[in-house]
Formats: sequence, structure tokens, C-alpha cells
Amino acid sequence: MNAKFLALEVRRAARNTRYLLFTVVMPSVMFMLFVNLYGAKDQVFPNGLPVTTSLMINMAVFGLMAAPLAAGARIAVERSTGWQRQLRLTPLSSAGYVLTKGALGMVLALPGILLVMVLGAAVEDVRMSAFQWVEVAGGLWVATLPFVLIGIVIGLLATADGMQAITGVLSMAFGLLGGIWIPAEVAPGWLSAIMHVMPTYWVKVVGQAPLVGGADLGTAVIVLACWILGLGFVAAKRFQTDTARV
Repeated sequence: MNAKFLALEVRRAARNTRYLLFTVVMPSVMFMLFVNLYGAKDQVFPNGLPVTTSLMINMAVFGLMAAPLAAGARIAVERSTGWQRQLRLTPLSSAGYVLTKGALGMVLALPGILLVMVLGAAVEDVRMSAFQWVEVAGGLWVATLPFVLIGIVIGLLATADGMQAITGVLSMAFGLLGGIWIPAEVAPGWLSAIMHVMPTYWVKVVGQAPLVGGADLGTAVIVLACWILGLGFVAAKRFQTDTARV
């Protein structure tokens, strides 16, 4: 991974108004809206998790999902403009390029997570111990990796013209099928079964694990690891193919 290239990519993303609006600000706005729309304060789920806290984690997951997908869209644009080929003329290796894009996705996911959680603590009276705040934020951030790889894979496979539609559809699909918009506990059996395959559902489990007794953290790690390994293999093969064409 090239630190200078990563810093350049982060600065470029920070100047992108669309990124700031949809991946940093939007999850926080939706969190505030849902809490007040559903009158979530003082309500508690059967597992003991306050509804406001659950909504906070859900919207943090939405933010950490959207940011890496947006970063992946840049890969498709760079492929279409020839920028990727230009980078291959520099000392930056192919592996360094992919690793830097992965690190970029992780960095871009962090502001959305932190802003939602700051609002949860400061405005919506979410209460956790200091250690639990760190556990929830850290667990969610580490669990971002499958979405980082999804962003890289679609960036390597899709065209620049189709990226906006693809990322929009994926965000909605992972949100709906992963239990962000519909809790798995109230979903029909067939939908609940699909949710248990989606990385979004298990990222939520990771985020809730410090707060809920009996969370199936072991299965979450296994499912997310399968997504990471599978997507990593696809990304590596696709990048090898692109490199071979040059």
C-alpha cells in the first residue's frame, strides 16, 4: 500500500460533495428521522436492546456500506479514463493499487460511523460505557471489509456509466435483505433466511454483540470471512485479467 497515494485519494474524496452528503451526512439524517418518526425513545426490543440504540447501529451500518461502494465506483471511472493504465507507469504496483483502494474504502467508512454515534450520544441520549462505545465502533469498522471488497469487485467489473445505478441498487438490496430496514425478527421466513446470508445482517450482529447477551459472534465471523475470501478471490482474478490486457 502506498501512503502518499492513499493520502491523495482521501483528499480527493473529501472534496467530493456527493460523498460527504450520501455517505457521511445521510445516515445521520436518517437516524434522527427514524428515531422521531417511530417514537423510538424509551422503547426496548425483546432482547433488551433499546430501539434508539438499534437504529443508531443500523444507520451506522448503512453509512459503512455506502462509503466503500462509492470508493469502488471510482475504480470503474479510472478504468474508463485510462488513469489506471497511467498509474501502472509509476512505481505503484498492481497489488499496491488494490490495497490502497481497500484502505481508502475503510477510511471513508469511518466518518459516517462516528457521526451517527456522536449524534446518538449527544442528541438521542444513547447510553453505553466508554468501552462499549469503542467495541461497537471498532467492531463495525472492522466488519466494513466485505463491503470494501464488494466496491472493488464492482469497480473492476462494471463500466463507469453503470456504476451509479449499480451502487444504488446494491445499497438498497443489502439494506432490505440485510435487516437494516426490516428487522429479521418480524420478516417472513423466506426473507429471514436470505437475511442470514447477507453480510449486512452479520455486521449488525457484530455491532450489537457488546450490548446483547448471546449474540452469535462466531457465526458472524465465519459468514463475513467467507464473503471476504470469496470477494478477494474474484477481485484478484479480475485484476490479473485487466493487467494481462495491458
